[in-house]
Amino acid sequence: MKVSVFGAGYVGLVTAACLAERGHKVVCVDVDPSKVERIQAGETPFFEPGLADLVRKGQSQGRFEATTSAGKALEGSEVSVIAVGTPDRNGAIDLRYVLEVARTLGDFLGEAAGFHTVIISSTVIPGTTVGPVLDVLEGRSGKRGGEDFGLGTNPEFLREGTAVQDFLVPDRMVLGALGPRTAEVMQAVYHAFDCPKLVVHPTEAECIKYTANALLSTLISFSNEIFSLCEELPGVSGRRVLEGALADRRWTPLVDGKLLQTGIQSYVMGGVGYGGSCFPKDMNAITAMAHERGWRVPLLDAVVAVNRARPRAIIARLKQEAGGLKDRKVAVLGLAFKPGTDDWRNSPSQPLVEALLEENAQVVAWDPLVGPESVAEWRGLVGLVRSAGEVLDGAFAALIATAWPEIAEWPWKDLTPRMAQPLIYDGRNVLTEISWASNVRYIAAGAGSNYGAA
Repeated sequence: MKVSVFGAGYVGLVTAACLAERGHKVVCVDVDPSKVERIQAGETPFFEPGLADLVRKGQSQGRFEATTSAGKALEGSEVSVIAVGTPDRNGAIDLRYVLEVARTLGDFLGEAAGFHTVIISSTVIPGTTVGPVLDVLEGRSGKRGGEDFGLGTNPEFLREGTAVQDFLVPDRMVLGALGPRTAEVMQAVYHAFDCPKLVVHPTEAECIKYTANALLSTLISFSNEIFSLCEELPGVSGRRVLEGALADRRWTPLVDGKLLQTGIQSYVMGGVGYGGSCFPKDMNAITAMAHERGWRVPLLDAVVAVNRARPRAIIARLKQEAGGLKDRKVAVLGLAFKPGTDDWRNSPSQPLVEALLEENAQVVAWDPLVGPESVAEWRGLVGLVRSAGEVLDGAFAALIATAWPEIAEWPWKDLTPRMAQPLIYDGRNVLTEISWASNVRYIAAGAGSNYGAA
């Protein structure tokens, strides 16, 4: 089957490369010539493990190419996937790029023979596919959706850093189909994927996407509220408290007499707050939609409020422990919102750095992947280095914002003496197994003031 994928961003390029890997002939369309040129050269415009190899494999086998020409991509195509960005604009979702592609596809549908199917993989608020997208497609084509052409929603559930594996070996696929004929086409597109496939109405599919991210965001904010509570209780570790609470077979299955650690543990554990390209944007979008329509969502509002408050609470404690931050060097360890990616969109490190700058601290950051262009907006107020020694030299405090595994492998016994004041706030609980020298002040996120004291 020939598939045209519109958008060579994170979702679009992963989708295109993985569909090619599963046997389809895929053409990926993007309006940015430089991005297309890089992809055609076998490179990827962002870091994602395994993706470049998949792109090159698809190219070598004649199943994948990138272009700026929508006409070239649509020639002979049976299915089009819209996977362009839906940025956050003043807290609400911006559909301009989705609707631009819909207009292009509507014009194509007006002339196309046969039953061409349009699938929305961009994250859009409930009602978008059968609302404004359907209106544009029908208005431009003069045809009826679900009868003359197919229309569906296939939300993505990709985690940055493991997106290729998540796409190729999914937990489930949600196929939001407008009519049975669309459902048949969507089943054919994803026939090579061995997983449960839930066929629903397009608006239900959109709701499932937002509900999935809202649930994970809620778990993170819940754990951070528990962490904040535990930090006020002497001798208490929030990590231990949550580990004890999760030692319940309803959360952690009991297999052969042992508790089986599951993926949920990483979401029901506090830290510096949720971030990235999905959770903040999606939480803003779903709450904005509710407020606009006069619906009350107090729990979701609280999830957002807790997450926004967490970074400033961390910096307030760091200031107290350090005896002030003004004109003092603070090392921020990690800028990416999670390990394994160079993406720092809406990363928790951003409000942490902003709060440090408000305290007039001298901020120097370390990250193995995030580039200097990311800190450029701070106009020279934030330095970016690649060396553990350089970031910690002369620092009055170190703040771990991203759980990069190499941080735990650093020679801390040699590094802490190079600090002006050996104070470490571990916002990700990645150094809890290290034995510290008596002069090092180590604070794990969620730990009370004297936790671990003799």
